Amino acid sequence: MTTPVSLTSTKMNLGLRQTEEWINDVLLPRAEALGRLRFCVCLPHPLLPLGIRRIEGTGMSIGAQNVWCEAGAVTGEVSAGLLAEIGCTHVMVGHAERRRLFAEDGRLIGRKARATSLAGLTPVICVGENERLGRAETVTQVRRQASAAWQALPAGAAAVVLYEPAWAIGSDQGAEPHQAAAVLDALHQAAPSHLTLAVIYGGAVTAGTYSSLRRLAPWDGVALGRAAQDAALLDEVLGELVESAGRDSECGR
Repeated sequence: MTTPVSLTSTKMNLGLRQTEEWINDVLLPRAEALGRLRFCVCLPHPLLPLGIRRIEGTGMSIGAQNVWCEAGAVTGEVSAGLLAEIGCTHVMVGHAERRRLFAEDGRLIGRKARATSLAGLTPVICVGENERLGRAETVTQVRRQASAAWQALPAGAAAVVLYEPAWAIGSDQGAEPHQAAAVLDALHQAAPSHLTLAVIYGGAVTAGTYSSLRRLAPWDGVALGRAAQDAALLDEVLGELVESAGRDSECGR
């Protein structure tokens, strides 16, 4: 992997005006670097047309935060085909909040991932433990969550697996590096050969997170929370990712 994958998502409470200001003032001035890093912005459904329109031609992409697993007339839901039609490229499935608030289990998440892939989109499979656990227990739980989703994917599918401990969402502290590295390595080791998977880490990501974990385990990028909302923090993380991409490219020549 020569170019880190990067992703961010915004919450519904940011609203239309604030989201547009964030795209205009924070993302677009950094579009060249973000495009090089395959940056994907996952937005609530009503904000997707705005995001698609504003980032067109920048190299960035737009993803949705949820999808329904079947086509047809299902009131209140959004199909993968419709998301593809309006210009999305990615869909998050299995986010910790949906597992907790809506009791989404591995079977449903697998169906959503499969529907996403069959529509030509890339599923972002979210996995992570709800509370701090020991290393072996964390690896077992996260690998089981990932397996339930990627086993449902068709042969040859591409997917992103986002390891984001639920307890680290919105926190100032992410997973301990060696434990996170063990999880990321386990996901790489368990990944089925018939899929193309990128494994990324999220949860209190700051400058230094990518480099520290990259020294410990194979992994492919980061998911940014608050760091993507703050221009100064984003610049720090982007500098690190762009530098890493440059080094990897030189080594691959």
